[in-house]
Amino acid sequence: MEFLLRVPGAFLAPVIHEFIKARASSALGDPTPKKNGFNYNPFKYFEPIGFFLMLFFGVGWGQPAITSPFYYKNKKNGVLFVHVTPMFANLLIGMAAIFLMNFVTLPDTAALIIFHFGRLNIRLALFNLIPIAPMAMNKILQVFISPSAAMSLNNYEKPLQIVLFLLLMFNIVELVIHPISLIFMRAVMF
Repeated sequence: MEFLLRVPGAFLAPVIHEFIKARASSALGDPTPKKNGFNYNPFKYFEPIGFFLMLFFGVGWGQPAITSPFYYKNKKNGVLFVHVTPMFANLLIGMAAIFLMNFVTLPDTAALIIFHFGRLNIRLALFNLIPIAPMAMNKILQVFISPSAAMSLNNYEKPLQIVLFLLLMFNIVELVIHPISLIFMRAVMF
């Protein structure tokens, strides 16, 4: 039963992340998300593998909203804004959900759904700090390192993604993200 209670959070956390990323890029003058159909349809942001990973491992991703930093007046600041804003939003939304669950009397099922929604939002924010594509920190890092270092990073993108997938499968990512996510969850519980 508890598995089913994670479904809304596993679906919505990546949707929120990618929607905010698309809106942030659009706010900086980028027409790319709108041209590619990233709008208010939550299913546009659904990605089955990322959903499966969110559901079973507590971290995953959504269909990445396509953005183009070439439209930003200041590329570095724009990329930073576009990729940090969704992580910050996931973190705040997750903490707000945990706060709500602890301070508002809800039926047990609703409380568990909100708990998983909050927990998965927090974990997604932390997961995006890993500097491997498709995580947000990879995009941020590429703007702030030298072009040759960015090229080298791109050359190793596929092997790094395999390593990330193995780290997920063997629960090594969990060993890092779980204690950090508990810090944020406990911060709003007390």
